[in-house]
Amino acid sequence: MKKLFFFAVMVLMIISFTSNICFSQLPQLEKPFRVEAAGKVIDLPGSGHAAPFVFDFNGDGKKDIIIGEFSAPMSKELQARYDAMNEEQKKAFVKPFGGKARIYINTGSDKSPVFGDYTYLQAGGTDAGVLPSCCIGFDPFFMDFDGDGFRDVTSGEYFGGFIHFYKGIKGKPFEFEAPVDIAQPDTILLSKRGMNKLMRTANFVDFDKDGDYDMVWGNVMGEVYYSQNIGDKKRYEFSNSSPVTINELPLYTDGKSDPLPVDWDGDGVVDLLVGTEAADIIFYKGKAKGSIDFEQGISIWTSRAYPGGAKPSYLKIKESMDALGANRPYPGYRVRLAVVDWNNDKKLDLLVGNTFVVDEKGKNSDISGNVYVFLRK
Repeated sequence: MKKLFFFAVMVLMIISFTSNICFSQLPQLEKPFRVEAAGKVIDLPGSGHAAPFVFDFNGDGKKDIIIGEFSAPMSKELQARYDAMNEEQKKAFVKPFGGKARIYINTGSDKSPVFGDYTYLQAGGTDAGVLPSCCIGFDPFFMDFDGDGFRDVTSGEYFGGFIHFYKGIKGKPFEFEAPVDIAQPDTILLSKRGMNKLMRTANFVDFDKDGDYDMVWGNVMGEVYYSQNIGDKKRYEFSNSSPVTINELPLYTDGKSDPLPVDWDGDGVVDLLVGTEAADIIFYKGKAKGSIDFEQGISIWTSRAYPGGAKPSYLKIKESMDALGANRPYPGYRVRLAVVDWNNDKKLDLLVGNTFVVDEKGKNSDISGNVYVFLRK
């Protein structure tokens, strides 16, 4: 009798899960291709941490691509920030590098983009940049954040969990003001007790449908948090962050989470696509408009389940990497995500930036990064 009862409970648990999220019902994707520029694949040698964002940067009606990277020569602004630190703080950083953002202008059509060589994003009269310490370079997100009609840009950073805000300049569409840190009441500086606040990978959406941008951010621990914008579309002000949950349990991924809020399944409710240290991408279906409690996660590549409350570990990261297997859709680890209708077929497509080891046999192996495009079927 006990065996029958146990079997019945297990069946109910399986039915409960599959009725909420079915792998076969997820949007199906074509085999990927890598984004090219100037006739060759975009590569980030010695840098990696490719972080794509797609929008019409120069206002010519065609989509351009901006790609954040981990290590490029330091700008004067970054050098000044570094020099102002004490010796203990300096040990946390990769010197003399700075995370920057490459701009690739589309010289083809909006439906079939063709990109030339890149220039670096400018802010305050120099290359915009963040100080790389670990795990995140420049992580761009563009939007009109303050409602003045001009695009602004933000980027997270590892040290202290800061989010940098670069205000767009009227009459200068290719330039931005020097960065300021977005005020967040729960920001904790680098310390052992502040580990879960390190590395903010911030993305934005009008989550509560009140006309302004709210923040969803990941961290080095693989958690996901939500910060409501309690200001308005002209004056942002963020509340204390609240943990995003899975059936009321904390959301954990395989470390170094990059949560992208988007209505991925087209039902009118915001979902989450979360990139991880293991290079997996997890889909969390939104339950209701404005709710930060989501359905149990599922890998879009392997159908592997990601329940709430399961804290990350190196073993779990390895298990996720092993599940992706030799036929994984891209090499490497630590992915960054973007979505856009790449080919103008009125379907959202997926862009994935990665980090990978160029020569795994070498003692001083180099790293690099590419951007992959997955068109929706």
